Amino acid sequence: GVAAAAHAMAIQTFQIGGIVLLALSTVAQTVVPNAMVERYDEDAQETIGGLQYAKATVNRLMSWGFILGCGLGSLQILLLPIIRKATPLQEVRDAAKIPAIIASVLQVINGLVFIGEGVMIGTGSFLQLSLSTLVATVGCLWALWFFPPRVGLTGVWLGFGGFNVIRLVG
Repeated sequence: GVAAAAHAMAIQTFQIGGIVLLALSTVAQTVVPNAMVERYDEDAQETIGGLQYAKATVNRLMSWGFILGCGLGSLQILLLPIIRKATPLQEVRDAAKIPAIIASVLQVINGLVFIGEGVMIGTGSFLQLSLSTLVATVGCLWALWFFPPRVGLTGVWLGFGGFNVIRLVG
């Protein structure tokens, strides 16, 4: 029905930016471990790499994740009037409005979460990643139990938001 169609529109909105931000996760998986390795640069005549170099690389990637998350989220909000034309049904458009806005705002968090996840995978921090994902899943399940009966489809998206906020903290 209407909720399923509205959810499909919101998820498409979410995926516009999510794909780009997820690609940054893959970049972090490769770049950060490479930055951790100390090596001598013949051209610069100095040693590069190591933990400080890797921390600077992570900070730079997190900055890019935040900037791209803000930019993509803002772009998605600006494009909502166009995206909403994907359906001729006004009731679906109305039901998708707030979830699509939430999906757009979540890109800011996703930019940071996906980079952090990539760093954790690249550095082999699988236990911490697994535990934070487990805690986030429990939080998401609680949110999916609590919010949808009260606010409908928007509650599902609040659950997604809670999941990613908990992952960001983890």
